[in-house]
Amino acid sequence: MRNPLPTELLWLYGRIRPFLAWHLASFFLLTLSSALALVNPLALMWVLDRAIPRRDTGLLVCAVAVIFLCTQLRTVLATLGAYLTFASSQRAAVSIRMEVLEKLNSLSSEYHENAPAGARLYTLREPIEEVAYFGSDLLPTTLRTLLVTGFTIIAMLALNPRLTILVVPAVPAFLAVRRHFRKLLAERSDSMQQARQTMSAFLEEHIASVQQVQLLQQEKRQKRRALHLFSEAVRTQVKLGAAGVQFSSWTNLPIAVTAASIAGFGAWSVFRGLMTVGGLVAFYGYIFQLFDPLAAFAETYARAQRTFSSIRHLQSILALQPTIRNCGCHPEARLSVACHIRLNGVSFGYERQKGFLIIPSLTIPCGEHVAIVGENGSGKSTFAKLLARLYDPDSGSIALAESEVSHIPLQQLRSLVSYVPSVPILFDATLGENLRLGDRQIGARELDEIVDLVGLRALVEALPQGLAQPLGPSGNLLSSGQRQRLALARALLRKPRVLILDEATSGLELESERSILDRIARRLPGVSLLFVSHRHENVTRMDRILVFRQGRIIEDRRVCSPEAAPISIPDLGIVR
Repeated sequence: MRNPLPTELLWLYGRIRPFLAWHLASFFLLTLSSALALVNPLALMWVLDRAIPRRDTGLLVCAVAVIFLCTQLRTVLATLGAYLTFASSQRAAVSIRMEVLEKLNSLSSEYHENAPAGARLYTLREPIEEVAYFGSDLLPTTLRTLLVTGFTIIAMLALNPRLTILVVPAVPAFLAVRRHFRKLLAERSDSMQQARQTMSAFLEEHIASVQQVQLLQQEKRQKRRALHLFSEAVRTQVKLGAAGVQFSSWTNLPIAVTAASIAGFGAWSVFRGLMTVGGLVAFYGYIFQLFDPLAAFAETYARAQRTFSSIRHLQSILALQPTIRNCGCHPEARLSVACHIRLNGVSFGYERQKGFLIIPSLTIPCGEHVAIVGENGSGKSTFAKLLARLYDPDSGSIALAESEVSHIPLQQLRSLVSYVPSVPILFDATLGENLRLGDRQIGARELDEIVDLVGLRALVEALPQGLAQPLGPSGNLLSSGQRQRLALARALLRKPRVLILDEATSGLELESERSILDRIARRLPGVSLLFVSHRHENVTRMDRILVFRQGRIIEDRRVCSPEAAPISIPDLGIVR
């Protein structure tokens, strides 16, 4: 049987369920607050119909005290109930953020390379804030509206059933208008959500590259793009607001007609002696107590559509699946000491470039140092990323020792294979913390050794706080070469069995690069080293050279010794 509740509410219920006790307590307090709203009109009726005609001072004082106490207590209960809902909603927002962050962490390189950083960050910001608003403000408002409406109708029926009948036509009229505008509000809410996401992605990219924009003198172009995106975001929001205005106007029409009809019919009932003046005043007070929340419900409903749009966006992100799956059906692989790399019938292509890389057969023995060279776009980095399992081949197999990499648990594979890109990723932390990211248990002595190995000793001694020196956002305190040295040191500290350097030393001088490559061999004997490089000077220091062109290995040469067997640039097919 189909569930009558919207899927967005069912999804939200699953996220607030751990905090259900808080929401139930809030609901109880809001119920009491709404029930107290019925007392004031009745107290006013007693004043008009009994206290004033009889000049009963005691009844007047009691009625005034009741009005004061109910008004004050109603506010306290409503505020406390709203606070409980707010606190639980904020905790639910933290839980949702962690769920989204965990999902983003699980997604593969394909998603993160194709989705703009701003679009990814947007998911962690506005949609979750909108959901938190729903719990902290929108949900209590909706509950108060429903409770006040229900209690008020009960009181009106008890006070005057005939007048209450006049209210009935307003309810289906309101529901019919809501149904008519629901699709329009949902569509415009989704359009606004998409426009905001696009704007967020642009702003993230622009702020991260302001310096380059200035150097290229593209400020005016970026201003035009920003104006277009800002205008589009405003346009979609204005269109949503216009739909809300239409919704409010049409839903208010039956309410206004009903209020006027009851005022007239009630006065006529007083003329005929069927109703007292106090009863009419109390009933009319209930009318506005009933219709004011219903009128405000139009805006509440429009805002709820924005919340539902945010929930749909979150649902779409949480429904994504990583292309690189961690196969839980296989236990940790028992790898032999000899971690040979074997590729068999490997074919891989990006979405718009199928069959880009084809390797029929390739074996890299354990401990071999292999240089991977070729022109830009020849497939060198793609090959390196396949070995690190940042991507999976479209067909064929890649094996480490005797196990296919797809059958090795990702956590184990990441400890065996270290991939160092040309642009290192550093964090806004200290130098020592950046070095220890791969292993928090690394001791000071080992840290000193690695600092000397990669040539960071002069930097450490120059920094005021040494290893405890914060590096700033993205390690902006360091030069490009220093960043590469740090990233390389971090990878070496993990003691991998396979080390992939994807242009990871391109920012170093040739002599420094040569020295580090020699030290790697001494520090990690038996490690398989894959050295991706455009520069030819040091590739002959490797045991073997693979030359790539247009996604194919066109040459596979072994080097006897760097001094005895020099290989010329044309022979390698490298463009300097």
